[in-house]
Amino acid sequence: MENVVGEGSGFRRLLITGATGFVGSRLVRGFLDSGISVGALLRAESSADHLDPRATILRHDGTTSDLHALTQTFAPEAVIHAATHFVGAHRPDDIVRLIRANLLFGTQLLDAMGRCGIRKVLNFGTSWQHFDGDRYSPATLYAATKQAFEDIAAYYAEAEGFSILTLKLPDTYGPADRRGKLISALLRARAEGKSLDLSPGEQRINLLHIDDVFSAVCVALGRACTNPTGTREAFALRGPETVSLRELVARIQRVGGRPVPVAWGARPYRSREVMRPWVGPLLPGWSADIGLDRGLTELIDTA
Repeated sequence: MENVVGEGSGFRRLLITGATGFVGSRLVRGFLDSGISVGALLRAESSADHLDPRATILRHDGTTSDLHALTQTFAPEAVIHAATHFVGAHRPDDIVRLIRANLLFGTQLLDAMGRCGIRKVLNFGTSWQHFDGDRYSPATLYAATKQAFEDIAAYYAEAEGFSILTLKLPDTYGPADRRGKLISALLRARAEGKSLDLSPGEQRINLLHIDDVFSAVCVALGRACTNPTGTREAFALRGPETVSLRELVARIQRVGGRPVPVAWGARPYRSREVMRPWVGPLLPGWSADIGLDRGLTELIDTA
């Protein structure tokens, strides 16, 4: 993957939002390794402890004017919008943060880009925007906010000539994942021997390794570089395998040689549980490389 971005896209300066998150931090490191200058856009209160020290840290105070000034100063050639606030099943006190992180901040970013003459955006959506087939059908309020941002971005594409490419992610996993999501919880239960409450386990899950996310972004940036102004595209990313939750637990037990204690059915399926992941149009010129056995084995071996 060395220098793939520099050779394929021509971009030498990238601004990345959500740079301290699981996806964002992997992108920051990968692009820096490829010789790309990276500006990491952080909230004023965000910790940079886990951020690659080679990145240029840009702290945003929350205002539109400050974001405009930061964007103008760093002068990226393209922006990767990886910042998000994820909630699987929202509560009333989640609503403000969902709107602020997934709509307000993104709109401020697009407006700052427009005023600074930056027109290339790579955005992340979620497969959960398609609860039932190809049509838009949000599984959660989180998914609805991701679609709402895409609709706002359409204005900037049509009115100001932005080129916007959205990659819709399935569940992701890999090393240095501090989110406490499914794979991390299962591996922790395996290591500690403490039973984990799960649903009945018949839902099917597609898992994409974080290194495959990086390779997809490299391909997408090459595409975005040549897309004409006013272009809006959205593609799916997915891992090589789709398995049921029960099959996933069995797979971890097999590759790790140790049981994973779980209580099947101790938790009900949540409202609008995604039982089969969306299979949308795959990003052209890309496919995932890291199979589930390999990804899980590497995680277990380095735990």
